[in-house]
Formats: sequence, structure tokens, C-alpha cells
Amino acid sequence: MKIDSTKKRLILVDLDGTALKNDGKTLHPKTKQALIKAQEEGHIVCIVTGRPVRAAIQYYNELKLNTLLTNFDGAHISDPIKREFKRLVFPINYEIIMEILNDETINKSIENIMLESYDRVLIWKKDENLENFFHLNEIEEIGIDSLIVGNPWEFWKGSSTNIVLKLKGEKYLHRVIRSLAKFQDAVKIQSDVLYGIKSVDKEPIITLTNKNVDKGFAAEILAQYYNKDIRDVIAFGDQLNDFEMLRKVGVGIAMQNGASTLKFIANGITHKTNDDGGVGDYIQRLLKGEEY
Repeated sequence: MKIDSTKKRLILVDLDGTALKNDGKTLHPKTKQALIKAQEEGHIVCIVTGRPVRAAIQYYNELKLNTLLTNFDGAHISDPIKREFKRLVFPINYEIIMEILNDETINKSIENIMLESYDRVLIWKKDENLENFFHLNEIEEIGIDSLIVGNPWEFWKGSSTNIVLKLKGEKYLHRVIRSLAKFQDAVKIQSDVLYGIKSVDKEPIITLTNKNVDKGFAAEILAQYYNKDIRDVIAFGDQLNDFEMLRKVGVGIAMQNGASTLKFIANGITHKTNDDGGVGDYIQRLLKGEEY
């Protein structure tokens, strides 16, 4: 595809499977260089990720950003550097959280629970897989959040940006999803692929977020904040949590390594995978106005 290279764009980029290599830790040099150069040329770059702030801030700093940062697939939008934008949080209210945790079927099916707000995290029981997946080991290192290990019924008060339910086994998955149906006006359910990242845990994991939250909603907020026509916004993603974002913007680019469903609605597909610097390769040529 080809775009008007004279316009200054808003560029939205996902992390896992998109800007990051397959190790989930490293920005591909070509992608890093291209996104930094885009800023130097007057374009605006924003990270839009399912990760919490603590697991994204390293890449935000590495890309030399000072823009809004979107986490939890749009449930949390903040302004880490300038602090001119009042933090937006779209939580699940406390009463709903307790109703979910006290539901008889759900309660009997749960092996572990994690609750998270913008400044604190609670995990019911120590769990290496959950702690690694949700980057809880980085809390002390970065000092953004506080970590509570304990009973959520006793130690958690207030709303939560997300709820994580680790089940006792595969046989509990469908019964829990059926029980969660009664909360469908309040929460959105994700299972297996969580925030665009495939869980490696043997036991099923379900995450719940505010029903109205998705990356497409976040894209509209970011476009409005930076006074950009949504049709001129460029977005890169690889999984179904990027679906609404790519569909909402004018230039939605799916990764070569991305989900097939995403490629069907994208305006373009990168020629290289995330592990080969697909974002950097594509954005470099796109912003020059080349047909690619």
C-alpha cells in the first residue's frame, strides 16, 4: 500500500509479537531505529499494549517516547513523562469483583486469583508462572506498583483494572465461562491468549477487563488527544486484541506472523515478521511514500 508522505502521522504500536522479538524482551534494532527516526521527523509514536505499565515502561524509555502510554488493552492510559494528561482508568467495580469471586461455581473452580489496579497488585498464592507472565518480579525493581500476597476477600478493597482467574484444570473452563455470562454487561473475557500473548500455563487462565475497553477505543482517545484524523492514524498489531485498533484506524497493518483473522481486515501486512524487524522495515518505507 501507499500513503501521503507529507502528513505527520500518529503511529500506534503493539509490543508482544509486533515491536518486540519472539523473546518478548528485545526491540528489533530496525524497529527501534525506525520508530525513533519517525519521531525525529515529526510523527507521534504511542505504545498500545496489553501489558501493565511496569512491563512496558522499559520500551517506552528505550524508544525515547514522551507520549501517552496505553496498557491493559486500553483499560489504563497515562502520561509518564509530561504528566499533562489525567490518568484514565476503566476498572471493574468492587461489588462486581466480589460477586464474581463469591459465585459458587467460580469459587470452587479457582486455583489462584490476581487483581490489579494502576498502583497495586494482589496475588492470592505465590505462583511462578503467573508471576513471570504478568511481570510481578519487576515490581520491586521498578517501584511503580506495590505487591500484596494474600487473600483477596480480606486484603483487596476497591476497583480493579483486571481480574485473573487461574483454574484448577481444563474441565473447569467451560463451567466458569458459563457462570461468567451473568456478568457480561460488566466484563469482557479473555482465555488462553491473554492481552495478545499465549499463556504457557498448564491450567486454564481467564482474564476479565471492563466490557467497554479495547484498543480501538484507545486509538480514538489518542487520535483526539493529538488532533489527528483517525483515518490518518497508522497502527501495527499481531493478535485479536489488536483487531479493533486495526479496524478503527485508517492504516491498520497486521504482522506477517499475526493471526489470520487480523490479516483479513488489515490495510496491509508486513513483509517481515516481528523477529526480523517487520515494523521497522514497513514503517520506514511507508513514511517515505513508497508502494510496499
